[in-house]
Amino acid sequence: MRPATTRQSFCSAQKCAICIGAFLLWIFAASPARADADEDWQTILSLDAGPPHAEWKTREEARSATLAFFNVQEKTLRDFIAKYPADPRVIDAKLRLAHLLAIRGDLDGNQKARNESAAIFQQLEASPATPNERKADIAFAKLSLFMRRVDPANVASESTRETLLNKVRAFQKSFPQDRRVPALLAEIATLFDSEPKRKKALLEEARASISGEANDELRQRIDDDLKRVAMLWKPLSMRWTAANNGREIDTESLRGKIVLIYFFAEWSPPAMIELDAVRDVAARFSTSDMQPLGISLDESSSALETTLRTHKIDWPIFFDGKGWESPLVRSLGINSLPTLWLLDRRGNLRGLNTPITNAEAAINQLLREH
Repeated sequence: MRPATTRQSFCSAQKCAICIGAFLLWIFAASPARADADEDWQTILSLDAGPPHAEWKTREEARSATLAFFNVQEKTLRDFIAKYPADPRVIDAKLRLAHLLAIRGDLDGNQKARNESAAIFQQLEASPATPNERKADIAFAKLSLFMRRVDPANVASESTRETLLNKVRAFQKSFPQDRRVPALLAEIATLFDSEPKRKKALLEEARASISGEANDELRQRIDDDLKRVAMLWKPLSMRWTAANNGREIDTESLRGKIVLIYFFAEWSPPAMIELDAVRDVAARFSTSDMQPLGISLDESSSALETTLRTHKIDWPIFFDGKGWESPLVRSLGINSLPTLWLLDRRGNLRGLNTPITNAEAAINQLLREH
């Protein structure tokens, strides 16, 4: 199954190299303390996978589970830092802790956690023990946190876009060879849906700066993004038979209406969390004005049936059981869930991922157009 590409975020620092002296000492002395440190470090790395998969039904459930998981991560990191102060991986541990505290502080409004995070970043930047190559990790962590903190309501504003782009350019100037620059450019390009030419230029710059086979997934993501950019403001043509009610869907026959298209899957908690909100938005409009459609990336028909029954979804749903490899999904360049598209009365695609919080206003705006 083709994995979804996701929004780039600083989830963990990369392993720092163990200095030759420490490595030889470990080889020849077989220090039990070092063995313990290695074991404890593996525990830290294992937590990078995130909280166990769960079918969170609400944002609050997801938030509570995330905070509980953060508490486990925080304790593990603090224990490592306290037990092994001379271990070269302590810099990584502190960097992880600073990022974790910042995210947790934002999530639960804990200013004390935010302040401690800022203090750790400052200490790492000022410390002569911090290698120069790790300064890029610190700068990237601070940049990713800044991007996370941008108010979604303002993210479409020109001033916000320019501020974020300028910060990405500053990182690129300071660390031009950093492997994360292409992903940052691809990420910042998501803010320029209203400026397709500029978005395309950023994506092409990002793709041209990728090196190494390890970045094939990023190349695929950018290729998908470029495919979708080419579709903007053009008629979207789709024909399929709804899996849930047998209705024949042809987007050309829906012209004159606004069409809402929601891409989702039962195995995607964010998509499930948003599904009820999408359903509620759709219910506020007459079917003579707006037609909701669903594109399921599930591979199990029973999972889809359960989802539709549980969430009381009765609009036409596309399903072929092929998930990410579905020819329809591939042709549309979809690479993350959830995704919400709107077609105007002429059938033109009018946005690459409309936020659900803005969907009702966006539909009303399209209805006012002639």
